[in-house]
Amino acid sequence: MCKRHRFKRPLIIAVCLGLLLFGTHKLLKRAEPVFVAQSSNYSNTAFTDLVNKCVLEAAQSEDFAGFFEIITNSSQRITAIEADTAQINKIKSELLINIQNALNGDYPAHLYIPLGSLSGYYLLSSLGPSIPVKIIPISIVNGSFDEEFVSVGINQVKHKIYLEVTVDMLYSGYLLHETERITTSVPIAETVIVGEVPEYYGSGIGFAEMNE
Repeated sequence: MCKRHRFKRPLIIAVCLGLLLFGTHKLLKRAEPVFVAQSSNYSNTAFTDLVNKCVLEAAQSEDFAGFFEIITNSSQRITAIEADTAQINKIKSELLINIQNALNGDYPAHLYIPLGSLSGYYLLSSLGPSIPVKIIPISIVNGSFDEEFVSVGINQVKHKIYLEVTVDMLYSGYLLHETERITTSVPIAETVIVGEVPEYYGSGIGFAEMNE
């Protein structure tokens, strides 16, 4: 009887460990979307902050408003907006190099996500053991300048220039291997273009008609 009990105990322990590992595996597999969501939120916020910091540093020595020149005729009427392509390409290259260097200095990053965050309750979100997730850039930083014209009044148009930057991130952890393209858009410069105010505007009813 003693020998039989001696053999049963290791078997019970092995079964319990197997069940524990299986339960942990299933739990972490079901938690994968939560880990991806939290990693994505961290990556988007951190990358946007990094790009903003690099743009602010560049703004101290560069005149972003000089990207475009407003061309007028002899009557001071706006006839065209001319882009300084060489200057735009130069500053874009410098910005992307600075962002890439900053990214290489900050990453890979390690995010520790408590299992309590799976409950969905704020009070439990910081409880339980933490699962490490590594965040790694897996592509070079790409970017381009975009522009937008927005009406801001009568014969007034705001010309906005944005820097749009993208990078691919890998989220790696236990049973986790997800990639995501992070995109952030940062305003670079704004210019209000003012044209001539028309002598008459309205719904088409003349003043003479209104007085009759």
